[in-house]
Amino acid sequence: MISRAILFLIALLFAATAQAQTYSVDSITDGSFGDIVSAASGSSTFRAASSSGAVTRQSGSAVRVSTNSVYSVVTIGCSASNLCNSATVYVTLALAGTPTGRLGYIPSVNLTNGTATVTNAYSAGSYIVINLSPIPRNASRTFLLGYDVPVLGNDSGQPTGNAVSSFLITASRLSGAGSDSLVGNITAKVIRPIDIAKTADLQFGSVTRPSSGSGTLTLSPAGVASVTGAGVRRMPSPVATPAAFTVNGEGGQAVTVSVPATVTLSGSAGSVVATTSATGSGSQVLSGSTGGSGTVQVKVGGTIPLSGSTAIGTFTGTLVVTVQYN
Repeated sequence: MISRAILFLIALLFAATAQAQTYSVDSITDGSFGDIVSAASGSSTFRAASSSGAVTRQSGSAVRVSTNSVYSVVTIGCSASNLCNSATVYVTLALAGTPTGRLGYIPSVNLTNGTATVTNAYSAGSYIVINLSPIPRNASRTFLLGYDVPVLGNDSGQPTGNAVSSFLITASRLSGAGSDSLVGNITAKVIRPIDIAKTADLQFGSVTRPSSGSGTLTLSPAGVASVTGAGVRRMPSPVATPAAFTVNGEGGQAVTVSVPATVTLSGSAGSVVATTSATGSGSQVLSGSTGGSGTVQVKVGGTIPLSGSTAIGTFTGTLVVTVQYN
């Protein structure tokens, strides 16, 4: 009788174990922030809202170029027991691995109901606990996950290019049994900031005005000076030189260099308007490839109209050339 009772008890325990619910983390969609230009110095933080996918910068001066919505959809299933229908789902979120590139560990998250209902969420030291309402047997439910993501600056010494920060989602019973885990990824392509430096001023040189009619003084971006018009002569000094700029940024990236169509040169007796011409302007691709620095050279010349009434004197102006990532 004792032997039979023990066997019967073992059978009951085995039956109870077999009927316990089992959870699965079926999928986690990646959160892709797309292209981000890191700050020249210091880290910046972007927040992806789980409710809408909207991304806002919380701190720093990094700039997100991409405009897509960002959040992760976490899908969790329950099977093997009718207890699925009544048991709270115990979900934890922990950091996973080491971030690569210029992304850092996520410091905080935000949650929105999907087809599942989040009943409670709290920090428990090194991980976050998320309680979900019961998931019916042999069914799956979702919740939406947003996060704050640090982006390291250009002074961090970390490489540019594709970057990943990961987290681990685990679903289980409250006891921790019947569990399953899956890693989710937050991705971005982080590139170095862009800048432009002047290496030479635009100097048209000296010229005489026409003795009659009209004329021009032209300086090509390659540095070739020429004149037209009756009696128009170009002086040997000062030497005519085109303006020169060097654009620095992430190798292989597309940029737009904007050169004003005209620039006003003013003197004590009046002003003239020069029409510009340039090489390296408009849509350009920086030399090199992602992960390294790249450059584009820009040179600007122009044409000044002349007439018998053009004022005599020295004329100066400001030529502003701008550049931005596409």
